[in-house]
Parts: sequence; C-alpha cells; structure tokens
Amino acid sequence: MEKHIRGLHWLKKIDLQKSGVRFRSADLSSLNEQYREFKSSYDTAQKTIVKEILSVTAGYLEPLYALGATTAFLDVIVSLATAAVSAPQPYVRPRFVPSDRGCIRIKDFRHPCLEMQSSVNVIANDVHLQRGKRIFKTITGPNMGGKSTYIRGTGLLVAMAQIGSFLPCTEAELVPVDAIMARVGAADCQLRGISTFMAEMLETVSVLKLATRDSLVIIDELGRGTSTYDGLGLAWSISTSLANEVGCFTLFATHFHELTSLALVMPTKFANYRVAAHVITDSENTMAATGGGVESKVVMLYKVEPGVCDQSYGLQVAHSVGLPAELVSYAETASSHEERLESLWIRLEEASLKKAVIDQEASNEESKARILTCCDTTEECRPLNSLKAVLVAERTRTELISCISSAVNAAVPPSSFASALQSEIDRMLEEEKETANVDLRQLLKV
Repeated sequence: MEKHIRGLHWLKKIDLQKSGVRFRSADLSSLNEQYREFKSSYDTAQKTIVKEILSVTAGYLEPLYALGATTAFLDVIVSLATAAVSAPQPYVRPRFVPSDRGCIRIKDFRHPCLEMQSSVNVIANDVHLQRGKRIFKTITGPNMGGKSTYIRGTGLLVAMAQIGSFLPCTEAELVPVDAIMARVGAADCQLRGISTFMAEMLETVSVLKLATRDSLVIIDELGRGTSTYDGLGLAWSISTSLANEVGCFTLFATHFHELTSLALVMPTKFANYRVAAHVITDSENTMAATGGGVESKVVMLYKVEPGVCDQSYGLQVAHSVGLPAELVSYAETASSHEERLESLWIRLEEASLKKAVIDQEASNEESKARILTCCDTTEECRPLNSLKAVLVAERTRTELISCISSAVNAAVPPSSFASALQSEIDRMLEEEKETANVDLRQLLKV
C-alpha cells in the first residue's frame, strides 16, 4: 500500500503500521477543520440555550411541582375509578366508624388484583376484628392455600379505603388506622451480610417499636428462617406482645399450629381461623376433610373459616409437583411418628397454660371432687384430660430419650426403630393410665 501512495505528493502520510497506512489529503484536512469549528459553535449555542431555558423555567418551579403532583393524584383517582367500574363484581363505599368502637369488618371481599384476571376464580372471604373482643386472628392452613393472599388483601383494602377508594366487597365498616405494618415475604441481603432470619427479625423489631393501638399489623409465617422450636418461641412471644402490650389489630398467618393454643388462654383477644381444604384419596375417590396419604390429592378451597387446620399438607403438595414417590412415602412415615411424639408436648404446653384456671376452679374440696369425678366426655373435664397428658408426657420423656439413645447406639434401621418406638410409647401410655388419677389428686392439693 505504501508503494502505491509513495509518489502521490497530494497525499500526506500520517503513520505506517503493519495493518496499513494512515493518510489524508489537503481537502480532507480542510473539511476536518471546518467540522471542528462548526461543532464548537454548536456546543456554545447549545449551552447558551440551556442556560436561557433554565433561567426562564426557574420562575415556574413551584407551578411545575404542583402540576406533577396534581397529575399523579389525578392518575390515582382515575385508576381507582376505572378499577371500580371495570371489575367483574361491583365495588361498595366503605363506612368509617369512630375510634372508640374500633372494628374492621369487611364482608365478602375479593383481592382486587386477582379479581381482574379472567383466568382466576376469586373466592370471597370475610374479615372481622373487634376492639375489646378479638383483635388477633391466627390463621392456619395448607401450603398454597391462600393464607398470604388473605392477609395481604385485607391490608390492601384497608389502605384503599383510607385513600378514598371504593372496595371490592359487599359491605365494609372500618375504623381509621394510623399505620399498616407488614412482615411478609423472605429475602436475604448478601451485600449487607443479612440472612433471611435476620431480615425477619429486623422487620419485626420495627413493627414492635412503631406499632400503636390503632395500627394494623400483618405477619406472614414469622420464625420460619430458624429452627422449629426457636421459631415457635419467637412467634409465641411476639404474638402475646402484640395482643397484650400493643393491643393492635393483627393478622398472623402461620404453620406453627401450636400458636392456636393462645385462643384457649386468652379467648377475649385471640381467634383461630383456617383456610379450608379437602383431600381426595385416589384409591377411594372420595373427599375428606383430613388425612390422606401420598396418593391423595389436596383440593384448595381458599375459604377462610373459624377453626384450626391440623395439617399443612406439605407432603401432598410435594407429591403433586413431582417429587419421587419413594421420598414422599419415607417422609410421610417419619412425619407421622414425629407428629405422635410432638402431640405429647403440645398437650403438655396446653395443660400448663390452663392449670391456673383449674386451680382457681378447684379452690375448695367440693370443686376438687367435682373436677376429679366428672365424666371425661363432659366439657368441664377437658382440663382434667389435659392434666393427664401432663403427667403422661412428663413420665415418658426420660424413658423415650433412653429408648432413642439405645436405638442410635445400636444402629437400629429407621423402620425397625420407628416400630419399636411406637410399641414402647403405647406400652408406657397404658401403664400410666392406671396411676394418672392418683397423681392428679396429689397435683391439685392446696
């Protein structure tokens, strides 16, 4: 290439490289210089115009801010109105009541986001929180049953009502709240060194510090980021603090079924609700409210009703998404034995909490005799049955631990160990029945 341009005097060689030769002509140099001059003039004019625009608009800064705020407000109002008139079912105007009456009552409410999806059949539910009666609602139910949707939908409707929107329900009566505080979801922050559980606790601390008597608190599965017993203990203490010390309206969705015992201890503050579900057993092709093995199918009804859900149906959900059947079957066996053992400690905890009530009723010899001689099927003998569970659980705990240690040291296969452990439990429970009443009389002595 250099040989071809070497004799061309009207070309000016700039540099020579292995990839080629850079050169330019006099005309090209002239055009390049003109371009630089024009670009410099353009940049100068542009800066001048920008300064003039800023100097003029600076005098209209406040009106521009007001225009933006008004446009945003108008957008919200129009969007809420559009949602109200476009919904499959009509919206209603909420009615606010004085703070001293203190209730949140919403009948047949639908989640507004789900309702707008044509492929979703929304199930309507009721919400009723009453000041001085039951301000804390514990919600249990299966996985994917709709607990989170229920509590989030409640918070969303309360917020919509307080900004002036109509609500997707048939009737709504609310007291104004000063804040809606939510502890939902689970996520960590690796950059800040915050684990999932730590994030839960940080949010919970904020709720406990800022919540007042007039707040609405929404908590979704608190304590799932740590061990079962630590999580249950934290959930229990936080629940009692919100109900007794703060006294705010609270919706608490959980898989810790033990929390439902709070309704027995403080029935004027706690109420138990569950998300309904049916189990269809393939072998029988029948529908039942509880039970069902790995071959069963869970049908979510998404209806929130009073009561306690005693199962989370996690095994059925795992089976439905394709987890190997042998793994689910083994998990079901282990879970069933664990639940039988766990029931002893659950009954122990309930009985301990109710013991104060029993002692108060048994303040004299006559009431003691009535409690000890009543029929086990009567309503007033439920405390007696709970205390029997206390004695049985306390007496069998040491022997169970010894049995487990022996099995582990002997390397007993899981299936044989489970069978032997269950037989041992049945034997010990049968032996304890004969001495339970004698020990109860000793326990109830003043």
